[in-house]
Formats: sequence, C-alpha cells, structure tokens
Amino acid sequence: MRVLHLLSSTGYHGAENMAAQLIRDLSAQGVENYVGAFRNNESSNTDILGVVRDVVKESVIFDCPGKLDVGAVLSLRRYIGERKVQLVHSHKYKTNFYAAVARLGTDCALVATCHNWLVGEAKMRLYAAIDKRVLRAFDRVVGVSERVADELRRHAGPAKTIKIDNGVDLARFDGSVSADEAKTVLGLGPRAVVGFVGRLAPAKGVSQLLRAARSLGDRGIELDVLVAGEGEMERELRDEAQGLGLRDRVRFLGRREDMPRVYAAMDVLVLPSFEEAFPMVVLEGMAAGVPVVSTRVGDVPYMLEEGRCGILIEPGNVSELGEAIRGLVEDRARARHIASAAQRRAREHFSSRAMAGRYKEIYGQVWQELHKAA
Repeated sequence: MRVLHLLSSTGYHGAENMAAQLIRDLSAQGVENYVGAFRNNESSNTDILGVVRDVVKESVIFDCPGKLDVGAVLSLRRYIGERKVQLVHSHKYKTNFYAAVARLGTDCALVATCHNWLVGEAKMRLYAAIDKRVLRAFDRVVGVSERVADELRRHAGPAKTIKIDNGVDLARFDGSVSADEAKTVLGLGPRAVVGFVGRLAPAKGVSQLLRAARSLGDRGIELDVLVAGEGEMERELRDEAQGLGLRDRVRFLGRREDMPRVYAAMDVLVLPSFEEAFPMVVLEGMAAGVPVVSTRVGDVPYMLEEGRCGILIEPGNVSELGEAIRGLVEDRARARHIASAAQRRAREHFSSRAMAGRYKEIYGQVWQELHKAA
C-alpha cells in the first residue's frame, strides 16, 4: 500500500518522534511510505523529512503560507494523484483539514492520529473545535490516549474511532550504553543525575523539577539535572535555574540525536507535566531501564501500571516530586526494581513493531471498506 504521512510542525517533539518511528516500522513491514511536511512560515519545522529519508519512497514539502491556502490544497491533491497514493495518514490538526479537502473526488482513504489537543489557549481551543468536525470526514481516527479517544468517539463517532498505544523501538534502547560511559561523555560527575526530556513549554512543568532540585540541594541531596529538548521557555528556564543557584547543576542539552546515551546517564527520569496524552518519553525511559517519576496525567498511570512500574505524583506538587526523586536516588535497590518492571512492561506491551502492525491492519480495513462501497 502507498501511504502519504502528513505533518505540520513547529518543532521535533513527541508527535514527530512517534510518526517517524511508525514510518520506519511500517516500511519494514512492506508499506510504501511517502512523507510530506507543511511549510507555513519561518517557524515551520521539517526535520522529520531528514529523519526518515532512508526508509521512505519520497519526501516532499508543501508550501502553505495562508490559513486557508488554495495552492496547498491543489499541490497536495496533485501529489496524491501523481504518486497514486492510496491512503493519507495525517498527524496534525492543520494537515487534517487539508487532507480532508484534497481527498474530495478521489478514491484515497483517510486516517488521522490525534496525539493530543492543546486546549489551554483560546486559539488552540478554536483549532481543536474545528478539528473535531473535520475528522468526521475521515475513515478512521486514532486516539493515542483514552481521554483523546473518548473525545473522538463523541465527535467523529464510535465506529470510526480506535485507540492505538504508541510504541518504542526496543532495539534502540537496549542498554548497550553503560551509565559510566554516558556520564563521562556528557561531562557528569559522581552526583545522582535526574533528567527531563521533552518540549520546553509551560504545560511540561520543567520549573517544578528545577524547584524540587533546589529544595533537595537545601537538604544536602546534590543532583545534576539534564534538560533535553527545545521550546519557547528555554531562556526563561535558564534564567530560573540561575536564580535558584543551579547554574552549574543544570545542563540544557537541546535536541539530541544520541538519546540512548542521554537516558543511560540518568538515575531518574522525571516528567512533571500538567497535561499529556501518551508521552513517548515515558516509553523511552521505560525501555531504557530508567526509573520514571511522572505526574498522574493522560495515560501515564496505565503506562506505569498505576505505580508498579514508576512513581506517580500529582501535577504541580513540588514537595511530592522532591520526595519521589529522593526516594529513588537514596534507595538504589528500589529504583532498579521499578526500572526492571518498567522495562519488562515496555517490551511486552509497547513495541513500535506492534504499533505499526496495528496501523497496517487499519489501513487494509479502510481500503477494503472503501472499495467494497464503490
């Protein structure tokens, strides 16, 4: 089957990471993949094209400078026809709209994955409301968390809605990099290392981690903190770290290509988010054998099996976060036990190969339904 994956991104974050891994595993399972990225303005990110270039048939950029750009619709429609694309898989609210319009009058199937709806700001609430209506035109819509899937059932319909867990490349996080080697390469000393991975945005709660680290330091528990990722809050978080007296203890790594090494250097992975769906970073930490502390958001309790495979805390509770970190860095046996349980769970339930197999099955079902109807 020939599948075109569409994204419109401002950075390379969780949705892009998941889409890239899905494309890789689908390619290994015989799907002919194309990937298209929308270029909206100077802040557009098309990194995914390079990440998957070696496994796709072709990569393409669709210029879309306007909010309702007829040229982008025509370019996408022409591309679908010329490449004889059988199914468009859209991963973002903007590409959902353009895919639905470009598909009109063709025999192309439509599948969307809803990674999350960012509904905190008024503008995002508006986009989410439009997206929920656009998705009624799709043949299948996939929610990556139960909360998102529930919303999709209300708006796109229960018959069209499926929940598919995200998956991680288990071979990539196989523990082949030792902790000592990773810490040496990253220039870390003997102190315990606590890490965050993700977009540097208000909803991620990175400030909570910095404040917890300062509180623990005041109690004589010295930590090094790794912050891997990019985002609009980087300057603010750097200033906060300095204001808290953590300038020499917090390392902002930016986006990294060597994430297995970064995880290997961590004694604890922390996700202090106020809002999540099914975060890839938790899956990666589990697969890498790093004990995870996360807020009780989205599908994280399900991922961590209600605390058997990680520590769950309430969002915004800095003292609870600090206690969870302290407990793991001081009780290494408990930390190893939790990490081992999480690693087993990742291997048994959250492989990217299984995720891709489920999507491939959906593609086949949708294609057959459309052509039976025709």
